[in-house]
Amino acid sequence: MVHWGWYWKIKKKHKRKRQCSGFSTIDSFDMFKNKVGTQACMGKVAYAMPEYNLKATLHEDHYQVRYSAGSYRIPIEKQPCNYGGFRYFFHCPDCDKRMRILYCKEGKFLCRKCLDLCYFTQTLRPSIRCLKMSRKVKMKLYSMAGSPAEKPPWMKKKTFEKLRSCFHESLAI
Repeated sequence: MVHWGWYWKIKKKHKRKRQCSGFSTIDSFDMFKNKVGTQACMGKVAYAMPEYNLKATLHEDHYQVRYSAGSYRIPIEKQPCNYGGFRYFFHCPDCDKRMRILYCKEGKFLCRKCLDLCYFTQTLRPSIRCLKMSRKVKMKLYSMAGSPAEKPPWMKKKTFEKLRSCFHESLAI
């Protein structure tokens, strides 16, 4: 079995990406879930981080963020849903892409791509990732029906077969 770790470390001088889990975040779906709370925060400080002297003020279509190194705006996009209501997304201040979650690094909220971050599961080997996936499916079937062999009464047969085959495939590897 060939181990390619030396190639990435020596030949390519590969540096591992940092994981998202170590950063403070703002989530647009969580922030705008409560309409009454959102209206009450309009024009006031809606988010604060004392360690960076950061204060984010909510306006109609953007957040105005002031911190120790300066200030910037985080635009907010309001997208209508099919059955009423709205979904809210942030636009990254650097790349202007629409994002649900922004991560804070030294007082500046940016997207995962701009900060060069990765998720925990992206750092796992494929075999371990497959085991985690099978455990997740197994726990879902256990919580709904009591065992992976029984179909929950409200679940469609096609969905159950797909989950069960996913579970059995991951066990075969």
